[in-house]
Amino acid sequence: MNETLTDLLNKVFSILSIVSIIFSLIIITIFIIRSPKNNLVLNTKNILIEYNILFAWTIASLASIGSLFYSEISGFVPCTYCWYERIAMYPLVIILGVGLIIKNNQSWLFGFPLSVIGLLITIYHYQLQIFPNQNSFSCSTEVSCTGTWIMEFGFVTMPFMALSTFLLISVLLLLPNIKKLK
Repeated sequence: MNETLTDLLNKVFSILSIVSIIFSLIIITIFIIRSPKNNLVLNTKNILIEYNILFAWTIASLASIGSLFYSEISGFVPCTYCWYERIAMYPLVIILGVGLIIKNNQSWLFGFPLSVIGLLITIYHYQLQIFPNQNSFSCSTEVSCTGTWIMEFGFVTMPFMALSTFLLISVLLLLPNIKKLK
């Protein structure tokens, strides 16, 4: 049962991670490039800005639940960098959740640095998996940071999933500030 559920979630989370990268690129394009005064584009921008904290919190919550599923139910032992990524992700659930509850749109100020730190760690971790014949900083001998529990579509690993999550959260948290730059 656990193997079947794990295999199903591997596919679902892998697809979601690819979709997250695509959404990040679309959102950046919508906000950076001057678009025609299209109602769909304007409505999308307004929804993203109004609910950016809610969307970021939802994504961080799902990622946290997913990581706990993999370690506690599937039995995947996290490596050192996986722990660093969790250290950056788990507080986002609390910080952004509190921001939602107290209706404070400034919670992005606390969430954004964690998201960027997590993004940088996952970029490094993912490249370690892609190019495993290198020395890494502080990787334990218990669980290899270059090993993969998941490899979907030939490139989606757990660090890739985390990378896509941190990227989308970072983009979402920056949206109100991108708008102010224009």
